[in-house]
Amino acid sequence: MSSKVISLQIGKVKAYGKKESKDFLGKYWESGSFKEPTLERLWAGKLGLSGDEVADKVHHGGEEKAIFANSYENYNEWSEFLGKEIPFGALAENLTISGLHESSVCLGDIHKISEVILQVSQPRKPCWKISKRWNNKKFTHEIYATGLTGWYYRVLEEGFIKAGDEIVVLPHEEERISILDANMAFANPIMHREILEKILTIPSIAPSYRTSIEKRIEGEFSLEYMRVD
Repeated sequence: MSSKVISLQIGKVKAYGKKESKDFLGKYWESGSFKEPTLERLWAGKLGLSGDEVADKVHHGGEEKAIFANSYENYNEWSEFLGKEIPFGALAENLTISGLHESSVCLGDIHKISEVILQVSQPRKPCWKISKRWNNKKFTHEIYATGLTGWYYRVLEEGFIKAGDEIVVLPHEEERISILDANMAFANPIMHREILEKILTIPSIAPSYRTSIEKRIEGEFSLEYMRVD
């Protein structure tokens, strides 16, 4: 099956809710996760797509998380979970991709899209903001539990990218561990310690992801980033 970018999204940082409100619906928060599709050709640089913004630069963005991709194959599952149809960019992804999935995309994979060359640096760690966006406290944890998180790219070669571009998977010689297997191992570190240890042998994974895997093996890692107040 051929793979391609079926939709391309970017978003600006905006404020939501009220500063004085403390309930789930109204709590003040800022996010660039409400991304809108565009038909324009966008520059994919080392820090991401032109025109795209990130609110929390400590946990998102940067060279190791420059571009976030999600599989279109997951959309039916999320629509059923939420009980509504969802638009492209619903998971805050920059690239909505057909023909690739967490079960087929591996850590360190290199994808050529038009003139751009991207490398899979780590799975996405779903945070509480995706639950806030869809007004469903269980959504973030459901993404985590299923392992259908999407994945981050670093940009190896910059260039222009647009919706409709075909994706070519380039060969590489690193250990092949799928995003799905990596996520399942992270969720169950005692049962899948061997996979976590293999992940640490992959040179191209993001340094912060490497640290989280090391902490997970040691039993020190916190999942507070998913908690919805």
